[in-house]
Amino acid sequence: MSFTAESLNNLNKIKHIIIAKVDNKPGVVSRMSGFFTRRGYNIESFVTSVTNNPEVYHLTFSVLCSEEEAQLLVHQLGRIAEVIEVCDTTGKDVIIREFMLIKINCPENKSFEILQACDMFKIKIVGRGEGFATIEVMGNSQKLDDVITTFEKYGVIEIVRSGAVCVLN
Repeated sequence: MSFTAESLNNLNKIKHIIIAKVDNKPGVVSRMSGFFTRRGYNIESFVTSVTNNPEVYHLTFSVLCSEEEAQLLVHQLGRIAEVIEVCDTTGKDVIIREFMLIKINCPENKSFEILQACDMFKIKIVGRGEGFATIEVMGNSQKLDDVITTFEKYGVIEIVRSGAVCVLN
């Protein structure tokens, strides 16, 4: 096995989930995502939503980076005027969920087997068509990965995944 400089550099990188509360103003979300791009970070997922306060947005970024890079990101994001608060969730007590819709082949003779697998994962079929089923999944990243692996044998037609949403517990 050979290693390139880039692959060796990626060995110390893990997924960091960074959450921020920001002022709900035009252009803030664009500026925040541009901040990561300008610094060469690849955002794995980026979810934005309103909070109970309509003047505040909650942003959740999933970024592959080292511990040092995550600390630097949090520090630099905290200096943006519209940022109210920001933190890296690594090592903190958090609740993280992702959402996924997965469309799979569902031949008539496999329907019962597919329903059993859905029951095992506590997920449900939300749509059906001629020879396919669309399944709704919510959970942590590992659960979504396990569902994909389980249903690959039937043939995955399409996957749409939301990315992480996170709240400090």
